[in-house]
Amino acid sequence: MDDLIPVPLNVPDVWVLSVERTAQGHWLIRVESTLDGTRCRRCGREIRDLHGWDAAVRLRHLPLCDVPVFLEIRPKRYRCPSCTGNPTTTQRCAWYEPRSPHTKAYEQWALRMLINATVADAARKLGVSEETREGLLDRWIERTVDGDTWERLGVLGLDAIALTRGHRDVVTLVTVPLAGGGVEIVAVLPDRKKETVAACLRTIPETLRRTIERACTDRYEGFVNALTEEIPGVEIVIDRFHVARAYRDCADTVRKKELKRLKSQWPKAEYAEITGAMGPFRKRPGELKPEEWDVLERLFTYSPMIEAAYHLREDLTDLFDRD
Repeated sequence: MDDLIPVPLNVPDVWVLSVERTAQGHWLIRVESTLDGTRCRRCGREIRDLHGWDAAVRLRHLPLCDVPVFLEIRPKRYRCPSCTGNPTTTQRCAWYEPRSPHTKAYEQWALRMLINATVADAARKLGVSEETREGLLDRWIERTVDGDTWERLGVLGLDAIALTRGHRDVVTLVTVPLAGGGVEIVAVLPDRKKETVAACLRTIPETLRRTIERACTDRYEGFVNALTEEIPGVEIVIDRFHVARAYRDCADTVRKKELKRLKSQWPKAEYAEITGAMGPFRKRPGELKPEEWDVLERLFTYSPMIEAAYHLREDLTDLFDRD
């Protein structure tokens, strides 16, 4: 078929046995480990006497063209010839954890979806329950940075993630950017307290800490203070999302105040000519349809202050978009 392309799974040490669509329309890919042997759970010796296979394990993987993907594997079991009773041990693959219903790649991707969102928001986008997302966070809670994993950090990111709307239940993601785009999660902290963040930063080996040139964070004072105290000389950059949200909120405040003023002064029929302006006002000029431009231009005619706020907001956005 002309509309088919090969897509790498990016899952190590497996080969694909079959691919099918489920009744729900999901992709189900059955795989088998290419590794031969494992270590005995009792004595720790390498064992290669294949005893059989465990029951199939189905794990959610990265979506493909917005379609959910599941990998199914029957883990191999090996018998130990050295231990009394010849106990068996299930082979463990590096790309998933036995207690997780997801691949590690999926969980890293799902954690990144939490950045600038709440658990409830991310759960809706991914089509999973909030309990599933909270279980994922519990598995990834790690208060230290593994110095053996990284040779250089460069840019460190700190993001506070609200488990619920508001800021009562919050965790912190510590990330580094990837060369090909996106970020890698290096630690998940159970709160956003300055002391917790500072303790995590102190676990970074000195040689690795010296490779941190910049830290990208929101405007939270606890993050900024922890960084300046534990990594002297680091350049702190307030990330774009939080700055953009602040100036966009200012523009929205101008719009609301001006519309309230106009509504109090105009007859209902006249005010009706600019109803529905909120949607167009929040869009960028290149995203507007002709009829939306008409609404905005009428609004600008009646309120030069709203027009000024709109164009100042877009000027700031253009500055961010420059290379």
